[in-house]
Amino acid sequence: MATLGIPDITSYLRVSVPFTYVANEFAAGNPDDCAYVRMSGGYEPSEWTSKRRPAFQVLVRAKSPAKATQIADAIFDDLASKSEFNFGAIRIVKCRANQSSPIYLGKDTNERTMFSLNFTLTTI
Repeated sequence: MATLGIPDITSYLRVSVPFTYVANEFAAGNPDDCAYVRMSGGYEPSEWTSKRRPAFQVLVRAKSPAKATQIADAIFDDLASKSEFNFGAIRIVKCRANQSSPIYLGKDTNERTMFSLNFTLTTI
């Protein structure tokens, strides 16, 4: 059985909500306007079936508060209640947001506005 990876999610997001996405954390060379994607646990896999419930986080940052809000809202609108699609070769039965809207985190030390989005998937 294939395992969901960050490249599967970032490839999807680059098409669905065009932006710069990186894996796990921001690096010094990343642009001001970008987002990271990291796996964030989820639930234990089914003992009897191929069902899994992984979770992931998207953290968006941008110099412009309006840009950060626009990207975070677009990601949320696309994924918050999406069903029957694929991340790469992985079939996603459903994707649910773990909150009712993107979470505003404030500004980082470089004055970039940040939002966090958290999702739980059901895969088979």
